[in-house]
Amino acid sequence: MQKIHQHSSDIAALQDIAREATEGFNTGDVDRVMRFYGETYVDVNLRNPVQSFAERREYYAQVIRRGIKIQVTPDEIRVEGDFAFIRGTIALKPPDGKQSELRYLEIARRSSDGSWKVIWGMDGPVQEYTPG
Repeated sequence: MQKIHQHSSDIAALQDIAREATEGFNTGDVDRVMRFYGETYVDVNLRNPVQSFAERREYYAQVIRRGIKIQVTPDEIRVEGDFAFIRGTIALKPPDGKQSELRYLEIARRSSDGSWKVIWGMDGPVQEYTPG
């Protein structure tokens, strides 16, 4: 984990989001996952990317009902003032056993109470690349 000009309390709070999201998702506790979202969220992967809190909650509820298990691992967290950039890996374990891996990037904003809320995100499959 790179820590460039960061406060350890911010890094710990942002790492906690990944742990709590993983646990909430895997135990079917959508409210535990949603603790870290504000009024709106932008999911760049969706055709209609801007979601209200209620829409994001329903999105996660639908995905959780599919029986997928996840492991969210932040690989780098960079805090720049009241914004944080989190880059990492999501291991997906669907019920059929065909595991896959995504890379993700999320942007979080510090709230007026000092807590962090994830406001933008995108993910995609890992691509193999070897320089020619």
